[in-house]
Amino acid sequence: MKRGLLIGIGAVVVVTAVLSIPVEAGPSSDTRIILEHTNKTYISPPCYEQANKTNNLAEADIQKAQELNYQPESSCTANSLAPIKQPIASILTESLGMKQSQWDW
Repeated sequence: MKRGLLIGIGAVVVVTAVLSIPVEAGPSSDTRIILEHTNKTYISPPCYEQANKTNNLAEADIQKAQELNYQPESSCTANSLAPIKQPIASILTESLGMKQSQWDW
């Protein structure tokens, strides 16, 4: 009885520790961005108002911007899409749809 209880407590401690380890996570390839075709750049939605843009815009995702070899329009866009350290548990809840991602705009 005592042995099973100790194993159970140990398992809970190990699982909790593993889920709280921070790992680097970035936006998914389908994160929405704005393509600025004239300057061959992309803009993240939080940086749209302050961006240097023309009327030659399109909505796409990060994967499309990378395929076109576009660059971030500003440091605001680059910083808003930069990977961050998150606990594994947080990444799991985002991938299961239980929590919104930082890049859900």
